[in-house]
Amino acid sequence: MLVLLQGCATESVQKAEVKTARAIPSGAGAKPIQFRRIVVKMRRGEPIGKSQLGPFCAPLETLEWRGGRVNITDDEFTETFREELRNANYPVVGDPNALFDDPSTWKAELLVAGLINKIEANACFPSIAIGGNFRDVKGGAFIRVNWQIFGQLERKVVYETTTEGSYETTEIKSGGLSMLLTNAFAVAVQNLLADPGFHNLVLRPEAQKGATLTEPAYPPILLDAAPMASGSVANARVGAVTVLAGAGHGSGFVVSPSGYVITNYHVVKEARFVKVRLANGREILGDVVRTDSVRDVALIKTAESNLPSLSLRLNTSPNVGEEVYAIGTPLLEKLDVTVTRGIVSAYRDEGGLKYIQSDVQIHQGASGGPLVDKDGRVVGISVMALMRGGVSQNLNFFVPISDAVSRLRIDFK
Repeated sequence: MLVLLQGCATESVQKAEVKTARAIPSGAGAKPIQFRRIVVKMRRGEPIGKSQLGPFCAPLETLEWRGGRVNITDDEFTETFREELRNANYPVVGDPNALFDDPSTWKAELLVAGLINKIEANACFPSIAIGGNFRDVKGGAFIRVNWQIFGQLERKVVYETTTEGSYETTEIKSGGLSMLLTNAFAVAVQNLLADPGFHNLVLRPEAQKGATLTEPAYPPILLDAAPMASGSVANARVGAVTVLAGAGHGSGFVVSPSGYVITNYHVVKEARFVKVRLANGREILGDVVRTDSVRDVALIKTAESNLPSLSLRLNTSPNVGEEVYAIGTPLLEKLDVTVTRGIVSAYRDEGGLKYIQSDVQIHQGASGGPLVDKDGRVVGISVMALMRGGVSQNLNFFVPISDAVSRLRIDFK
């Protein structure tokens, strides 16, 4: 009898080529991905295969989509997608269990959705006589998925491709028909990860080629220049902002009356949208429009214009020994627009990148804030501090403002 049971088989389904997923190398920069949804473009009741019952897999009926026992949920597809990406070291964000706003959605740079336009499934339920058991099954399934990838920064679909997946088993397994379908879908996802176009889209350019100091691939952007320097550091405070991204915060400053803000890349990281809190305490929405992770700078476009902005000292660098002031939000949000004073201590070169060194005091949360001269003109951007045992050593470093403007490809009218 055992030999006879093993000899009974279902009809084969269409076979899909199984390709090797292109994994993300450990430590490589990659764009966070969120799976948005899967849509099945098939009519209710459309035939997709056959079902068979009993130990001899006797033919029973035609399987129909969303009819009888074919009723896989979106949750099952979503979890399968996320698991396959995690297995290949792709950065997956989003909480599929969030009922309302997902607090981690801001991290996603790429949104992925799939449209299933073909399903084949042949299934045998050998244990049907035991209490109507549709959990134990053998057979196979085939799925074809049209994928669309939406770029949050580009605000459009940036890539489309089609993959197929199939799965077949001659052994009796638990999970019912949904197990066959989700395994076929998993192969379709794996084949998406094997697609070189998708893989290269997810990898950041510096991860593909190695971090270089070449100019970013942004076209020049022409901004309104800020008015002439206010003449004082105190007046410059009105152009400083707090950048709220995720659960943390950083600092920044308005660089143009048209509502553009400069901060550090490590403040916004993978965020698509952030909140910008002005010096007067009012919060507005900001859209991260440009980033440069090598130079650690980012450009945010706020939802408003006519904002108080800081003038930039682009043509000359501050001298060693010159007095400078840092403005930012150190440690706590309630300490916004804090001003500290110091001097330019030296200029340093690290890995081909130039930094201003100063003893002006900065702390965590001040990253991205402006370093200004006595006339309130921006000469640098707070980026890092040397700490020993959690204690500041008054050795702090700033990105020269001319470097930041160049890397972000900003020109001024």
